Amino acid sequence: MFACWLIGYLQLSMLWVFLFIVVYILKTRSWIKQEQKRLCLRNYILQERETIIAQFSQTTNDLPAWVQFPDIERIEWVNRILQQLWPYIGEYSNIFLKEFIEPQIRLQMPSPFKSFKFVSIDMGDIPFRVSGLKVYTNNVGRDKVIMDMDLVYAGDAEFTVQACGFRGGLKQIVLSGKLRCTLQPLLPHPPMVGGISGSFIELPKFDFILTGIGEFVQLPGLIDAIRSIINLQLANLAVLPNKIVFPLAPNINGIVRLKIIQARNLENKDKSFFNKKNLSDPYCEIQLGSQHFLTKVINDNLNPIFNECFEAVVDQASGQRLRIELFDKDLAGADEELGRLSLPLDSVRQAGEIEKWYQLEGCKNGELNLKVCWLDLSTNAVDKQRDEWESEWLGADRPMHPALLMIFLDSVSDLPYPKSGLEPSPLIEFSLGLNKQQSPVKTRTTNPLYQCKFNFFVKQPEGQELKILAIDDGTKREIGELSIPVRVVMKEPNMELTQQTFYLQHGVHSSPIVLTVRLRFFTPPKSILERKEVAYGTDVHIERGNGSFLSDKTLIVLTVKDARNYGIFEKRSVLGTTLLALYNVSAGKSPEISMESQGRNCTFSGVGKCPKGFVCLRGLCAKRCYYKGQCPDGYLCQHAYACMGKCRAKACAKDKDCPENWKCGKTRKCTKIIKENE
Repeated sequence: MFACWLIGYLQLSMLWVFLFIVVYILKTRSWIKQEQKRLCLRNYILQERETIIAQFSQTTNDLPAWVQFPDIERIEWVNRILQQLWPYIGEYSNIFLKEFIEPQIRLQMPSPFKSFKFVSIDMGDIPFRVSGLKVYTNNVGRDKVIMDMDLVYAGDAEFTVQACGFRGGLKQIVLSGKLRCTLQPLLPHPPMVGGISGSFIELPKFDFILTGIGEFVQLPGLIDAIRSIINLQLANLAVLPNKIVFPLAPNINGIVRLKIIQARNLENKDKSFFNKKNLSDPYCEIQLGSQHFLTKVINDNLNPIFNECFEAVVDQASGQRLRIELFDKDLAGADEELGRLSLPLDSVRQAGEIEKWYQLEGCKNGELNLKVCWLDLSTNAVDKQRDEWESEWLGADRPMHPALLMIFLDSVSDLPYPKSGLEPSPLIEFSLGLNKQQSPVKTRTTNPLYQCKFNFFVKQPEGQELKILAIDDGTKREIGELSIPVRVVMKEPNMELTQQTFYLQHGVHSSPIVLTVRLRFFTPPKSILERKEVAYGTDVHIERGNGSFLSDKTLIVLTVKDARNYGIFEKRSVLGTTLLALYNVSAGKSPEISMESQGRNCTFSGVGKCPKGFVCLRGLCAKRCYYKGQCPDGYLCQHAYACMGKCRAKACAKDKDCPENWKCGKTRKCTKIIKENE
């Protein structure tokens, strides 16, 4: 009535009245038809048996697939389970749509709709229904299970979304289609399935009613355009070849770096009636999952200083513990326990880094000083640079690594015979540097199936190679070899080669080997990245890189983000006071750095240790550096993250190829001659 009054008030033609009437009739008929279809589908979901009996007398076109095709099974028990799980599925759907689907929709949307977000999500009380299931057994790889499901939904879910400042929503959603579910990869250990992926084989039938601002566009022509846009987004998300993946098997959570610093007030287990001067000979045994480490034995010391560092891979931090036991080394009998310590990895992961004294358990007295650092895994090649948070590990007693190489060995085919008529019993040996790992032996087969994984710490990703050997366990002969440079993996998307086929070479014979190789760099957790580093100027002043000074006792607060743009060095003045010099690394400007300790003889700890800002390399102090431009003129920042003279990087064959006061070292590089009084 208001529309008719408005037309008369504006003195418009009567054709507008007929136009509104036609549009209203078309909209009403479309809504009635859509509602009837939705109610029919809902009745089918809720009362499948009665609906099928009623349809037998009419036509077989609308019968479910399990009635028409004998190889499709009816799985009513799955629908009963879904009915019970639906409230919990609804809670997870809220998280999944907001954290995973919402960002993908934003990527597909045009720029005006980049602000798209879910405001409210209600999955309702009626679950979707699986009316039939078919499992494929022919022409399917052994590492996966493929099944097709006829999926039907006509529930009471409602969604409210917001974009461009307007709110709209969907309700009375109808969805039907054939969903392909793939279980891959299959694993030889729980949970037996590495992940589940789902995608529609064809674009599913999808219908809905718009709410909110969408009610104003609920017109026959315009609503079809909106449906086509939504169908396009659905196709980009979940129609083959696109798919949604749910990983089940946990990936490696991260890396733990551990430093056993020292212990004190340990029990004396070697004290006896005949010799009261003997003291315990302590050492530490570290266990993390299946990984074991041992420290050196400190003889006759109840307050031993170890200063030993270790790295371990953590598959799952939740519920796992780092266990450390101290023993007294006894050559005559069994080693006696001096105490033990158990540290939950969850607390290490949350803190990022812990350094403290711990009271030992299982003993009368004794304490252990530890430093534990958690490192996440990253696919960003920038993380291979040693940042300021990492510098203290450079002087460790053994090399600390910047990356981890993960390998999954699937299978090998068509291996050669080591001798005529002798079937091989092959094993696969992986080696990276000095580290070697072997697969289990598969007896008498040329097509072994392994499905096992290996982890290698990588020191120099750009220069190392993964070497693979196939060895016959009976004759100990090599029956194939292969080398994969780590830098090849670095250049791949996400730094991984997934189920790639390589070839083991043995003369003219080639044997296909299927591998998955992943490279991950170490990066500190967010708790460390967001932590603020504080430096104090106390005795004198703080010098800027441009030569200006701050006032006495000024407090400077640097976040780690700032520390990546500024180099931080301590240098000694004539009076022995400490000055903190800051300079912009990105600008490539370097202050006048004191190089007094460069080339001085040194040890890793104790007397002769290099001062702060220097690292001991091959018995000589070298200025620590992380970026180009942090070393003064005449020095280069070498791969060991230390300033070395330019001549030191020069290749040579004899001493005469090097400048004066330099000699040709064992590595065929020029090395400066250091005199004892220097």
